[in-house]
Amino acid sequence: MDFLLIFFYLLLASLVVTPFAYVRFVKRENGSELETEKKELVNRREVLLENLKDLKIEFDTGKLTDPEFKAISAGIVRELEEQDRKIKTWSEKSPQQFSEEKNPVPRQKYCHQCGFKIELVGAKFCPECGTKLLS
Repeated sequence: MDFLLIFFYLLLASLVVTPFAYVRFVKRENGSELETEKKELVNRREVLLENLKDLKIEFDTGKLTDPEFKAISAGIVRELEEQDRKIKTWSEKSPQQFSEEKNPVPRQKYCHQCGFKIELVGAKFCPECGTKLLS
């Protein structure tokens, strides 16, 4: 009876420890540095798009004049284009990682008119401004 009890305690302990060991030793070896670099690039792009959207809202409410809006938005658009170039070079640098993904997450879309992040899958129009989305 004692041997059976000890066996089940060992089995339970191994079931509890295995997920932590897997995450600790196996998951981190899969190129986490490249993933963090990718996440940083994408997060920076999202921040720039949100800044551009906020700027557009301020312009629409009359807080900014047309020359101020154009001057500020030109800088943000320039940074956004640079960020897109970095993302493109990063994706060209490691194309094998994209093919290895088993369950790819659907890409998030942004409205080309107002910069709103569209989280609806299959949306054809922007929920914020109503502009028809580019495919």
